[in-house]
Amino acid sequence: MRGRALTAIAVAGAVLLAGGGVAYAQVQGGSGSYRTATAAAGDVDRTIELSGTISASARRDLSFGVAGTIADVSVAAGDTVRSGADLASLDPTALEASVTRAKAALAKALAQLESDQTSQSETVSASVATTSQSSGSSASKDSAAAAPASPASPSPALKQALAQLAVQQQAVTEAKTAATSAISAAKEALVAQVAACEISTTEDSTDPDSSEDSTDAGSGDGTEADATAALPTECTAALDAVQAAQDVVADRQDDLQAALESLSKTLTDAMAAVQDSSKSAGSSSTPSAGASASADVSGADTSRASSDSSSAGGGGSGGAVVTAATLARDQAAIDTSRAALTEAERSLEAATMTAPFAGRVLSVSVEKGDATGASDVVIVIVGNGDTTATTTVTTDQIPDVAKGQAALVTPAGATEPVEGTVTSIGLLPDSSSDTTTYPVTIDLTGTVAAPEGSTAGIALVTGTAKGVVTVPSSAVSTVRGTAVTVLSDGEPVRTTVTVGVVGSARTEITSGLKAGQEIVLADLDVALPSGDGATTLPGAGGGRGGPGGAGGAGGGGRGR
Repeated sequence: MRGRALTAIAVAGAVLLAGGGVAYAQVQGGSGSYRTATAAAGDVDRTIELSGTISASARRDLSFGVAGTIADVSVAAGDTVRSGADLASLDPTALEASVTRAKAALAKALAQLESDQTSQSETVSASVATTSQSSGSSASKDSAAAAPASPASPSPALKQALAQLAVQQQAVTEAKTAATSAISAAKEALVAQVAACEISTTEDSTDPDSSEDSTDAGSGDGTEADATAALPTECTAALDAVQAAQDVVADRQDDLQAALESLSKTLTDAMAAVQDSSKSAGSSSTPSAGASASADVSGADTSRASSDSSSAGGGGSGGAVVTAATLARDQAAIDTSRAALTEAERSLEAATMTAPFAGRVLSVSVEKGDATGASDVVIVIVGNGDTTATTTVTTDQIPDVAKGQAALVTPAGATEPVEGTVTSIGLLPDSSSDTTTYPVTIDLTGTVAAPEGSTAGIALVTGTAKGVVTVPSSAVSTVRGTAVTVLSDGEPVRTTVTVGVVGSARTEITSGLKAGQEIVLADLDVALPSGDGATTLPGAGGGRGGPGGAGGAGGGGRGR
């Protein structure tokens, strides 16, 4: 990134040198008069100058989350409120009616499931009765007629069959609920992933100088693995969560399919037994009492099956049979009704707006009787939390910006900056204007005496060098290589150097120069060029030039 440092954005700044302030001198050499400065140890900051907005972290724009009519407003702008205090409320009439309707829908769905489960039980009961009649067909009609009448009681076989059916029915309903919950969780994970990848910050390194080494890394092959590896931690974790949630959905759907197949087999076998019994009874001119009983049981109330259920085979009475899939649909209706009831109850609770924290009411935008939408901001409240500054950086600037970098924020009208730290960098660009930008949030560590929403100048420190050899930025030339002019024995000598961090006023020299050497800033006997044939590094600008001094073009970051 050292190449990029040479084209940093121009700002004005100050330099703190180990030996004190910056000293300039005018000397007379053997062949002319020169304006000079001394290479000295000091600190240099490279910065990007931006503008932004001051906002309170504890600010909250409050909305009801549900549409309705304002019934009461308890506060006004400027009021101080405690946490949990009532601020405003909606007319609850329509919301209470929604809760009542949701409860009725849930009760209906539960009743439908119970009815369909009972219908399946009757089908299995008919099947067991048919099997019992077949096994006892060798008994004589006389013995059957002579037997005393006794109350019917479920046989052990019937009890076992009904118990097995109940287990299978419960397995279907539980598997359906689990599958529905897994799908909902997967949807929530996807929403969280989108948000995480939008607001995640670049966390490759918290070292501001790490960006300078990025150009030395080997170029990737553009594979998907490289792209994934470059994602920040929050985004990668969110993507993993989505994949895990989708795996759970697949498992729960497999469980549901297995439960449906098990119950379907039981019902299909039962219907087949009833159908065989019906055919046998129809072919006999004198059906037995047991066969008649079978017909009565098999036809018992199968008409109660829901109209949308499909038949697994005609029963003895010819009625529709409730299938395993019908129970799954019934359970889905129950889950949906429960969710609707929960939402209706939450909406009713949301009819009363309370303060999320202690603070001051900034604005109130409604009155009693006004209609409001679910997302309409009704009240704005600010607390005593930290203050942040928000700004944007361009596509060219984003590679130099990283989480953890220092920033100096100067609110409009202030004379002293407030220190801060970059805490988040948006990954998704905003292309709504002609220039593509990325949002940046800075947490301020000091007290800011500025109104909410006021503008501020922001200097992001993108590179720092401490205790290094520095020279005025205007002394460095990039014509035919990077060099400075050293005054040696009264004569100017062009000396090749290597630069590090480039600030607005001073530039770090990493090699080719030692502290204490005298550097030529300008030849006072030479007229200033009228064209742009000479190129210098961004420097302190003409303001540093002094009488007759050429000065620098201005640029780079803030010197310190």
